[in-house]
Amino acid sequence: MLFLLMFMNVLNLADRQGLAAVVPALKRDLHLSDTELGVIQGLGFAIFYSLLGLPIARLSERRSRTRIIAASIALFSVCGALISQVRTFALLLLCRVGVSIGDAGAVGPPLYSLLGDHYPAGRRGAATTIVWLGAPIGALAGSACGGWIAQHGQWRDWFIALAIPGFIAAALALFTLHEPRRGAFDAGGHPEGPVPSARAVMRFLFGKPSMRHVLLGAAYAAIAMNGMGQFFARYFVAVYHIGPAQAGKMLGMLVVVAMSSGLVLGGFGVDWAVKRDRRWYVWLPAVSLLIAMPLFELGLHQATLAGAMAMLLPAHVALFVYYTPTLTIAQNMVDSSMRASSAFTVAIVFGLLGIGLGPTLVGIVSDLAAHRAFEAGDFAALCPGGAARADAGPALAAACSSASAHGIQFSMAAIAVLLLLGSLHFFLAARGLRADLDARYRSTPANV
Repeated sequence: MLFLLMFMNVLNLADRQGLAAVVPALKRDLHLSDTELGVIQGLGFAIFYSLLGLPIARLSERRSRTRIIAASIALFSVCGALISQVRTFALLLLCRVGVSIGDAGAVGPPLYSLLGDHYPAGRRGAATTIVWLGAPIGALAGSACGGWIAQHGQWRDWFIALAIPGFIAAALALFTLHEPRRGAFDAGGHPEGPVPSARAVMRFLFGKPSMRHVLLGAAYAAIAMNGMGQFFARYFVAVYHIGPAQAGKMLGMLVVVAMSSGLVLGGFGVDWAVKRDRRWYVWLPAVSLLIAMPLFELGLHQATLAGAMAMLLPAHVALFVYYTPTLTIAQNMVDSSMRASSAFTVAIVFGLLGIGLGPTLVGIVSDLAAHRAFEAGDFAALCPGGAARADAGPALAAACSSASAHGIQFSMAAIAVLLLLGSLHFFLAARGLRADLDARYRSTPANV
């Protein structure tokens, strides 16, 4: 089960990072602005990914989670393959919406509900880490292969190549995943009676001060993480003037080393640390985000690519530490009747805010900053897709390139500041965390 769930995360991150890697070629081919790219990679994807997580979560509390996962990964694969045929921004956005719906069921609430019924509280951090170790593998495959295909072939071919293993994963999920008994590792087993309403779950979670701070801290971190992550290939190409293939390799190396290290530290590290004090669930993310922010600021302003990588690599390691503890807290705060809905609450933060707002904000700020830095006229008209037209003179081409590079660099540096706010909220969560973890849900006729 862990291997298959990990493989689904391989596909999930391969899709996202593969799209990020082919963005330079896609941007030129379809003449897209950074704002449009931000919508495709961010808000347009995240709205359905997040909001459809609620009906999926509620369905997961009552029906087979394994079948939901299998159907979702099949939808993810179909819509991903259709991207290879799009010719307009509208159709590309529509296909990304379909991919997001598949993502919501494949690596969302049903997955975390399954883990909660397969493992006791003290092992859920490690189990979640193993599942999410598929993410750096997928990110590396998506970044490297997507960048290579974009430079040496057609960017559209990447999405066809990704759909094939997706259909295989759907079949494996349908025929091999086991549906466990609910509440097997909870004191008293699975609660009797009706499943608590979504409103009751939200009221219960947001009624805990520590959980409010955890979600706020995770929101700021996720906005910065996704905003920068979806534009790093674009940043490398624009600022250091390298090709998409090399940019994909750089991005892949960053993500595979940093994500795997950060997830291991956050998952196995927090399972070890909380045996001594449960406040390490939030202390560890707070310290790591505090370290990450200045490293990102230094890395984004290095004159050479080697200098940038020397700073951005440890920055990424520190950034990813917060992820697994946040997921683990959300599972340990509730019993088996609420785990899918609790996972949906976190998915709103990671999805609608992180994936949705992050890239969208970076794209908008990048276009605004490029427009202000461009002194030769209307940036959008003279530099479609961030580059001058083929018949433009060398002076205009250089001006377009310089403004585009300035825009993306300024935008990513600006959003990295949010990591400080994330760190602050994780520190504040420590004050009442132990009491909140011990509080149990009490069902009444009014809230079920």
